[in-house]
Amino acid sequence: MSKGGKRKLQIQGRWRGVDPVVLFQDEATISSIRAFYGISESFPFEGQLVARNDDAQRVKRIYYISKSVQNVLKLNLQVGQQLKITSIGLKTFERQTSKEGTSTKCGYRISSEGLPLLLPYITKQILYASLADFKHLLQYRTIKFADFVDSKFGEKASELMEGCCVIVLNHGARDSPLPVDASTVAIGCWKGKTNVSAMVSPTDSQELLERLCVHLEKKGNSSAQENNHCDSKADAEEAVATS
Repeated sequence: MSKGGKRKLQIQGRWRGVDPVVLFQDEATISSIRAFYGISESFPFEGQLVARNDDAQRVKRIYYISKSVQNVLKLNLQVGQQLKITSIGLKTFERQTSKEGTSTKCGYRISSEGLPLLLPYITKQILYASLADFKHLLQYRTIKFADFVDSKFGEKASELMEGCCVIVLNHGARDSPLPVDASTVAIGCWKGKTNVSAMVSPTDSQELLERLCVHLEKKGNSSAQENNHCDSKADAEEAVATS
């Protein structure tokens, strides 16, 4: 290999290719996230959020860590970061980078990985959808407010603040908050000016659709409407494949 073609080690400051892990303590950002999503005060933010950039204005992702990991991290910081950390925590928030996203009241969206952790504590930007509307979101990716099967759901969606929101599958008839447990199904979405868009990949959407159909079959659900949605699996696959 020629001298000019030699591979060079990536060097980023004193961490030599490994970004630092620092406690994320920007109060303005944390307050805006908590207020936007109505995250309960019982959720432990303090000292349990970390980032890979010591400049809060450039942080792209925020991770959540446990108390035990927090103690190890603090010790590592005290000794000058002798331990080089390549992976840490659960990715919980991601910075909005699109033009539409930068104009919202909160600069961060909830990541798919962090949603199960946060779901029991979210009180704003959250809606409960019927099976029909939930599956349509997975199938067609983007739905205008007026095109939801449940018109009241469409109205409530239009009233959300522009930005990231959470849509929870509601098997029952009520549209009020449900107890969150291992069976709860929810996805992150984007509430735009005229529509709601699913923020999950086409592959993940298809996988979730299949899981829902299997779950309904195991329950022996006799609802004609729900069975019809599962019978249209081929149409769903085509819609996802072409999105």
